[in-house]
Amino acid sequence: MKRADKVCILIIMAACVLFYVPLWFAYGGTQGEEVVVQVRNEEVLRVSLWENGSYTVQGKLGEVVVEVNDGAVRVEKENSPYHYCSIQGYVKDPSTPIICLPNEVVVSIEGSEKGTVDTQIQ
Repeated sequence: MKRADKVCILIIMAACVLFYVPLWFAYGGTQGEEVVVQVRNEEVLRVSLWENGSYTVQGKLGEVVVEVNDGAVRVEKENSPYHYCSIQGYVKDPSTPIICLPNEVVVSIEGSEKGTVDTQIQ
């Protein structure tokens, strides 16, 4: 490998880093995201995704406990026949809601639109 090859590789690496840094600041910020809990299409809870805690809401079949932990949300406890909401686990992506049909509870992440992909299926 000649000296010119090494210089070329260094220039390419530096260019990659310089192009990556602005993208990091443009798409890396998620501090404005919030967890929204709706029961029968009515908003009953809105908290920051970065504020850890457990919150209880009243669903159709009983209490639903929503846990927010380190930028992720999950349904911790709920009363439904198959417990699909609890099995789903933690969700970090705004395009993936947690839907508890027997309880008529929807848990979603809203807020910062940076880095999210908006899709439409026809």
